[in-house]
Amino acid sequence: MKTDAREASLLALSQRQRRFEWQLARDEQTRAAGRFVSGKTHDLMNLVQIVQLATLELERCCEATAKEFLDDLTKSAHDAQRSLEEMMAVARPDEVIVPGAPVGAAVDAAISALRPAIAVDIHLATPPDTVTRCTADELEHILIGLALDVVERCAPASTDPGQPGPIEIYVRERVIDGKPWIEIVRSSAFVPAGDRFELRAVEAIAKRAGGELATSDRRGGGEELVVALPVLR
Repeated sequence: MKTDAREASLLALSQRQRRFEWQLARDEQTRAAGRFVSGKTHDLMNLVQIVQLATLELERCCEATAKEFLDDLTKSAHDAQRSLEEMMAVARPDEVIVPGAPVGAAVDAAISALRPAIAVDIHLATPPDTVTRCTADELEHILIGLALDVVERCAPASTDPGQPGPIEIYVRERVIDGKPWIEIVRSSAFVPAGDRFELRAVEAIAKRAGGELATSDRRGGGEELVVALPVLR
């Protein structure tokens, strides 16, 4: 029964991750569409400016009878420019850097979510009120994703076949190029195999927050995985 309850908790945890990733994918698609529209709008703006410059040249050499036509052309170009500027503002709005959730609360929430399904220790070695650009949901998703990446890919053998060995994650602060960063570190004696789809969303969240995900060989074998996020003061 204990194993069945743990498996049910693990399934619920995976389903929670998938729902969040679905919303994340839709958001990324919206951002990509905005970048595409912004790029095309910029190209159209260049064409409008060419029309405006050409109209100025025509005004110098055309007779008065053409003035009404040129006035209409000038007004149309001006209206088109204003509409394109509005489209660009909507497609790619000015990015405002807003502090996210405190790291300490996100760690506590992730531990509460993980413990029924996975043996995990998350060590917080930075002030709990430290903030990045990540929301509470994004930080939880990163921590849970790092644990599931191990469990769903290559959990090591343990005395209880239904329970993987303990997973340790360290949340620490480092100074890189004179600026504070949070590093979420998971070190394991083995390298998860197969399609590591858990890490795709983790990496997407890190990049959106101005950070990155990196893996390296672990001394003595295995893998060290680090999610680095810039700290906001």
